Amino acid sequence: MKDNLVHGQLSIARLSLVAMDYRLLTVVMLLFVNALANAQDQGEIQKVEYEIIKDREIKLPQASRNFEKVPPRAAEPIKPEIVYNFKNLSFTTPDYNPSIRPMKLKTEAIGKTYGNYISAGYGNFASPYVEGYATNKRDKNKFYGIKLFHRSFGSGPVGEGNSASSNTEVKLFGKVMTSKIAAGGFLQLDHRAAKFYGTVPNGFVGDGAPQTYSVVSLGTDVANANKGDFNYGLKGGFSYLRDGFSATENEVSLNFTSGYRIDDEKSINIDADYFLMNRKTETLASNARHVFKIRPSYRFSPVENLSLSVGFNTAFENDTLGTEKSFRFYPNVHATYELSDGVQVFGALTGDIDRVSLHTLSRENIWLNQNVGLNNTNRTIEILGGLKGKLSGKVAYQAGLSIANLKNLYFYQNNLATPSKFDVVFDEGNVKRTNLFAELGFAHAQNVRLTLRGDYFGYSTDKVAEAFHRPTYRLSFNSTFNIYNKLVLDVDMLGQGGMKGLAAEITLTSGTRRTVDIPGAFDLNAKATYLVSNQFSVFASFNNILNNNYQMYLYYPVRGFQAMVGASFSF
Repeated sequence: MKDNLVHGQLSIARLSLVAMDYRLLTVVMLLFVNALANAQDQGEIQKVEYEIIKDREIKLPQASRNFEKVPPRAAEPIKPEIVYNFKNLSFTTPDYNPSIRPMKLKTEAIGKTYGNYISAGYGNFASPYVEGYATNKRDKNKFYGIKLFHRSFGSGPVGEGNSASSNTEVKLFGKVMTSKIAAGGFLQLDHRAAKFYGTVPNGFVGDGAPQTYSVVSLGTDVANANKGDFNYGLKGGFSYLRDGFSATENEVSLNFTSGYRIDDEKSINIDADYFLMNRKTETLASNARHVFKIRPSYRFSPVENLSLSVGFNTAFENDTLGTEKSFRFYPNVHATYELSDGVQVFGALTGDIDRVSLHTLSRENIWLNQNVGLNNTNRTIEILGGLKGKLSGKVAYQAGLSIANLKNLYFYQNNLATPSKFDVVFDEGNVKRTNLFAELGFAHAQNVRLTLRGDYFGYSTDKVAEAFHRPTYRLSFNSTFNIYNKLVLDVDMLGQGGMKGLAAEITLTSGTRRTVDIPGAFDLNAKATYLVSNQFSVFASFNNILNNNYQMYLYYPVRGFQAMVGASFSF
């Protein structure tokens, strides 16, 4: 720092001297010019020499400065000494209760509930239609009502009135809910009637005799109202059936379901069923048939994304054919593995007793012969696997394959003497059934709903020649379109084929049988409903639009093009 100061002072001094030299030089030059001017005035210029010396060295003595540090001041003791005392400061503030006034939304008015509904229409083939409901209004503790339904056809595809049919239903129902349980019950009356109009070409002509089924059933159920870790449900029912041949059948059913949730991934489930069926005819004595099944299972997740349900199924029954044991044991394993978000692989290994009674058969085929055989089907084992998932929240799909081994699987055969009536035959051997299926669904809000499903069935029979009246393929399509909440359009389609029947060829002296192919069936239906208001609507429905006289059962063509118009009213 000292050197810097010295050098700075020297620089300033040198600049001062240089400035003085330039001033001196300027004065000399002025004197020289003045002398030269005077000489010119005098007429003679004298020779003069001037010596200018501008380099001059100026030496200054070096300045010396002493910078000494100020010695620190000696510390003096502080008296009295400083004492630090730390105290906990207790600070409390009064509670602050801000006065906030939240904005209140206007309470929306509860929509009016219409507990009563009636719909009626009329179509060709002399077909009236009536359906109605009457129920109580909004009540969180109870629900009850009555349902009425009637649909009949005064004529049909063969013999006009000889192919008439009807279906009538009356049902009373109710349910009571408390904080702990929910209990309900029903009483139902069903009456179904159809005529034996089956006709063999160039042979037998159906006599148009009626077949009827009258069913009186009642049932009750109870379950816990609030779902928790332990859930249960119990259903019981009784049904009495009487057909047009004076045959009767009583059916008692009990169903119990229960589940205990250990955690989100583990639970224990126990389900059980009991059925008592007793059929009696004019020629067959009463014969009670029992089926009792119990199915315990344990659901858990051994690894991430895998859900397993492992259990078994035991069944006790008395076999009327005398070919099966009374006790059976089946595996009951179900698995689901999530490949990715919305994509799952599923599989199952199961077996069961499929109940067969006059109740179940008459719902499939109303043209049954009297004293048909009855026996449960033993599904000894069934393997199922497939893939299912969702795309963009609107498209759902699934596809899979099922392979089952069945004992005592039943088939329908036309009676040789009366081909318009169907006998029930059982294959007491092992029937292999293969089902390859695929399903696609689409839903967009409440405006569009589409479902498309295709099935392929393969049967390998043992004791019976063919899988009579069982299709090998089936394609179904269902759709609903809601247009501006004013027009609702439903379009349905069903196609199936590959069925075989046992034809009866009757002559004046004898009758023979041969296996025939039943032509494929294709049915297209549509219904349009226009909502005039929230309570009133009108509709027009069209069935079998293509007017195909296909056969679901041999010798029984269905009705052709059917049209109906009607209206519905809620109040």
